[in-house]
Amino acid sequence: MTEHQARQVIEILLTADGGCKYCAKNLLTLFLENFPEYKKIGEELFKERFGVKLENLKRKRRRDD
Repeated sequence: MTEHQARQVIEILLTADGGCKYCAKNLLTLFLENFPEYKKIGEELFKERFGVKLENLKRKRRRDD
């Protein structure tokens, strides 16, 4: 996979469930586990899209958890 192709895949992942940042994070994390050479690109595009660093995004706990 080229860097250009990786960017295209990551852009698609970031649109998961209508742009849900939590869904996108889950998919992007799976992608980066399999293609760690694109971690920097993934982190940059995630921050650019959602305004938060990938590693800083945590799902809030629901009351019934």
